[in-house]
Amino acid sequence: MTKLIVFDVDGTFLNSQILYDRTVLEYSRANELPEPSLTALHHGYGDPHAHDFGWGVSKDEQLRHMIETMILADKYSMSGAPEHTPPFFDGAHQTFARLKNAGYTLAIVTSKPEAPLLHLLDFHGARDVFSAHRTHDDISRRNEREKPAPDMLRSIMRELDFKPQDTVMIGDTTMDIRMGLGASASTIGVTWGAHPKEHLAEAGAHCIVETGLGDVPPAIENIFRAA
Repeated sequence: MTKLIVFDVDGTFLNSQILYDRTVLEYSRANELPEPSLTALHHGYGDPHAHDFGWGVSKDEQLRHMIETMILADKYSMSGAPEHTPPFFDGAHQTFARLKNAGYTLAIVTSKPEAPLLHLLDFHGARDVFSAHRTHDDISRRNEREKPAPDMLRSIMRELDFKPQDTVMIGDTTMDIRMGLGASASTIGVTWGAHPKEHLAEAGAHCIVETGLGDVPPAIENIFRAA
């Protein structure tokens, strides 16, 4: 029987941070807001109600601004313009091929809406790599709660007929780790995205990869070997 490997997208295999940061700064200038701390924005992404991003507005307002900038960045990413199309991180295609060749089943759970996800997978020639996906659209489409609730990951596991002990969740935020743990799956945190190593460790990640996507397959193998 194969194992299930579930990836987050932004900050995990899609290098969208440069586009998002640029969008935040443009949006702030257009709306006459102070520039937020980009580091605080990245770190507070998992729990925005508890963080002050320095936009000079209430926490409810800054959450609205964060959602608006995410929508705008997704819109940019679907424009087809090279400067607005986030690249995959180095080694992504090779990592996916290595895992597929080893017999793993790959899937996606992301907070990104479905349209920009599928556009970018098609742009990078990677849609067929994944056997299933869950996106922000599934909150209403399937009545599934968003990360860090385990609903979307459990839904993927049911659809593809995998048990928690045969599943690994990989992501760059504490939301990904908490979702994986909530679904009783193993978890791998990666440090080249939004959240630093210490946050991922505090969230309970079973393993943390700091060196690049090429070192994710050995980490997966180690998890299953230990089990």
